[in-house]
Amino acid sequence: MNYFKLLISLILLLLVISCEEEAELPTAQSDPIISINSLIGVDSLIKVNLSKSVGSPVEIQYISDATITAYKNDKELGEFIYRENGTYELPEQYLASESEYQITITHPNFKKVTTQTIAPQKVLINDIKLLNDVSEGKTTFKLKFTDDARQSDYYMLLVKGISNNYSNVIEYYSNDIVFEGNLNVNDNGFEQNMLRGSRSFSDENFESSQVEISFYILNDDFFVDYQEYKIELYHLNEDYFNYERSFVSLENKGDLPFSNKTNLYSNVEGAFGIFTSYALDYKIVSKQ
Repeated sequence: MNYFKLLISLILLLLVISCEEEAELPTAQSDPIISINSLIGVDSLIKVNLSKSVGSPVEIQYISDATITAYKNDKELGEFIYRENGTYELPEQYLASESEYQITITHPNFKKVTTQTIAPQKVLINDIKLLNDVSEGKTTFKLKFTDDARQSDYYMLLVKGISNNYSNVIEYYSNDIVFEGNLNVNDNGFEQNMLRGSRSFSDENFESSQVEISFYILNDDFFVDYQEYKIELYHLNEDYFNYERSFVSLENKGDLPFSNKTNLYSNVEGAFGIFTSYALDYKIVSKQ
């Protein structure tokens, strides 16, 4: 009987600890604040999306009357123009690599918001090889690129199947150490990780600046007969890397019985959200 009481006490204690570690999300009664969403690619038009956080994940209230001013390397670029659905754009201004951008947002109903990002330089894919192993039911890719060993770098890898001018992101798997704790579990074990499904990685496990990454797709994972594959290598800045990982962790949180406090990463002062950038290179390879 004493053992039974002890067991119940331990379970209740774990539940209390778990509840205390829940992320503090805004409630419907909280004062609304600005929420920013801006993930900009190098050479893309500079855009920002603004909405009002009202404590409801399904209710979006776009903001259409804010004043947004942009700066590049401390030089003012001008003001954004409102388009639709909370989206503002900076006319004829495209994101340049290795440049620092800052925006300030003012609105009579909210406090001033500031944020900034440094656009990374494109990292080129040097080579990619494809091996279709029919006996194992998978297609393996070997991708090579050059990493700058003088600095910390962050990357993300996407695989897209192409059929009849239509592309779709498809799952891939890898036993490579750079994906340790990422992607989907490659076996049938029960262990799950908060980063399961993340496609980002850092250069901390690279043994040299000449990087080769091996990954594969399962041929029976999809029903479309893709004739080509588009391999996209994203060079991220640290803010994007942290944002992507926090986003995936929040998605996985509901699958785990106990988890630590997890907040969506933000680099915005005075508001929620993200203002960050990336540079993209890609190669298209034909199915063998």
